Amino acid sequence: MRVAELKSISKAEGYIYYINRYKATAVIEFLSKQLTFPCSFSVEINPLGMRSISVDEVPQDLAYPILPVKKALKEYITELDKKNQLP
Repeated sequence: MRVAELKSISKAEGYIYYINRYKATAVIEFLSKQLTFPCSFSVEINPLGMRSISVDEVPQDLAYPILPVKKALKEYITELDKKNQLP
């Protein structure tokens, strides 16, 4: 299982400057199937500059276990954040 891409990433407006919330459409691939579903995630920056990523919504009716999907999404989002590709 791998995350193929995150499409239509949009940043939600918020009043807390150290938490950035995003909504996107996730495309994951496993075996020969592709699943597309909406997801939301946040990137929080602590006082020392460390980033913490949390994935909020993943549909419960996926034909794949939820925890590996969340872990793969976190890793993919971390790479996007390191490359400054998040809006």
